[in-house]
Amino acid sequence: MLKIYSDAAVSQKNQRAGAGLVVAGDGLHEQLNAPLENCLDNHLAELKAFYLAVKWVHDHDRTQEWTILHTDSQLVAQSIRKNHMKNPVYAEIFNDIQQLLSQLSFYEVKWIPEKQNKGADNLAKQAIAKQLKQKS
Repeated sequence: MLKIYSDAAVSQKNQRAGAGLVVAGDGLHEQLNAPLENCLDNHLAELKAFYLAVKWVHDHDRTQEWTILHTDSQLVAQSIRKNHMKNPVYAEIFNDIQQLLSQLSFYEVKWIPEKQNKGADNLAKQAIAKQLKQKS
C-alpha cells in the first residue's frame, strides 16, 4: 500500500509557489518538493501538488497498488469525490488529475487537517525557499 501526502504553499509577496510530497510504502519513504510555475492561486497550487502525487504513482509503475492520497485541501478532496469541478479556471488540471486517477487500480482520496500534513507542508515551503535562493 502506498500513502502519499501532498501540499502546496504560495508566497504572494515573493510571487512563488511550491509543492511538497511525502510518499510512504513498504520499505519506501520519499520526500519530494518542486516549484510550481505560474501558480499564485492557492487552490490551483493544491490541485497541481495533487496532480504531482498521482503522477508519481504512474512514473514509478505503481498503478496496481492500493494508493491512499492525502490532501488538506477540501476543494481537491471534495471535487474528486464528486467527480466535478465548479470553477472553470481549474478545469484543465482537474481533468488531467481525473485522467491519471482513472488509470489507478485502487485508490482512495482522504482529506486530512493541516496539522496532519506538516511533512508535505514543510517540503512545499522548501520548494519556495529554493526558488528564492536561485533568484538571488
